[in-house]
Amino acid sequence: MELVRADAEPGAGGTAGPHPADGSGRRGRLLIVAHCFPPSELVGARRPAALARFARAAGWDVRVLTGTPADPAGPDDDLPEELVVRAAPVFRWPGVGGPAPAGAGTTPTGPTRFAAARATARRVARGVGREVLMVPDSDANWIPSAVRRFLRTGWRPDVIVASGPPFSGFVVAATLGRKLRAPWVADYRDLWTVGNEYWVHGQTAPRRRADHWLEHRLLRSAALAVTISEPLARTLRSTFGVETHVVMNGIDRRPSGPPARAAEPAATRGAAGLDVPESALLLAHTGVLYPGRRDPGPLLDALALLGDDARNVHLVLAGVDNGVARDAVARSTVADLVTTTGQVPVERSWRIQAAADVLVLLMWDDPMDAGTVPGKLFDYLRARRPILVVGHPDGVVADLVRSRNAGVVLSGAPEIAEQLRAWSAQKRRDGGVPALPESTLDGLYRDDQMAGYLRLLSGVASRPGVVTRPRTGA
Repeated sequence: MELVRADAEPGAGGTAGPHPADGSGRRGRLLIVAHCFPPSELVGARRPAALARFARAAGWDVRVLTGTPADPAGPDDDLPEELVVRAAPVFRWPGVGGPAPAGAGTTPTGPTRFAAARATARRVARGVGREVLMVPDSDANWIPSAVRRFLRTGWRPDVIVASGPPFSGFVVAATLGRKLRAPWVADYRDLWTVGNEYWVHGQTAPRRRADHWLEHRLLRSAALAVTISEPLARTLRSTFGVETHVVMNGIDRRPSGPPARAAEPAATRGAAGLDVPESALLLAHTGVLYPGRRDPGPLLDALALLGDDARNVHLVLAGVDNGVARDAVARSTVADLVTTTGQVPVERSWRIQAAADVLVLLMWDDPMDAGTVPGKLFDYLRARRPILVVGHPDGVVADLVRSRNAGVVLSGAPEIAEQLRAWSAQKRRDGGVPALPESTLDGLYRDDQMAGYLRLLSGVASRPGVVTRPRTGA
């Protein structure tokens, strides 16, 4: 099975995009289905945006179908708005699947008993709505409007790429592919029913079986699948028998925030809004935390083991305030050494990364996480700060960090504490922790991957007819 090589060049070993079917020499027509797309600042919007940008630069005729509304003040992704079809959902879910109301776990008495019964009924309705109505996910209500909205354009693609999650986009792509007689490609940024993070939905056995059946049925009509790492590709091949290729994510040469000043991180702490002494070893984690999987517990335990040396270390946790960071810090004995910012704008996230001495990447300490490659890894590499990976010692991320001398991979609190002592002593002795050399980033940029992706799509566009049978990987 082909791995898109980092050193691939457009046109190497075949066509880089010209449509081979009509002999006109023109490039193919590419439709990208991505519910999340700029101006959204979510990490999930970057991969489809990069594909659109590189395909257009290579001469492809590109359209994007998305559920993200336009925002004139949002970041510029170099794609003219007339090439983007933005479809709103047919209706908004009335709170179905949302968080439980505050105090839902209490047992009220007296006059509040009716309110408690009503709250219980709401919780049940949310659970039923999530399991029965939100198929395949909470963006299912976008599917009919997306299909109708795009069909009205009258534009016919040569190939469709659907990027998920959310996997409602796969349903949209398969439907459009069938109606327009165009092949479609399933682009997995994360796995779906066989992935580690399949827990938002699928909490009942019937729902899990239904989702797995739906995924299998959708992939029967896909020309091929693409994902971000070889372990994930092996899972898709062995489970669904679908031809699967690997196209890694990469470092964006044009980040949405300010350039990192890797050589002088302490000087950027004020600009990042951090009240941390310049003498302190600053650790920073940016992004979402998940209980039991991406959990700061081992790192906080390591800080507690430092004893008096802990005064020279400070940790910043910047990301969506889902309670994980707040609760973990409250349970620890080192709350005074931690700053939690909650969700921050993307520009401030970049500034925090630039200000840090060491960037923390929290992974799940389990072999099942071997194929997971968070997009945050490439943000961290761009900042050129050493990376402390807390999680399982084996896997794609661990191998990349070690092979590039980009940091360390640790899991136990004692070994993390020893590494923090070494970095802290190095900072006191040398005035800082050295930045990663620029050569660490060689071959890991987004455009190093996109040339190969376009060759894959050119091959799909040249296939006659629409795929209707499952296929095993080569």
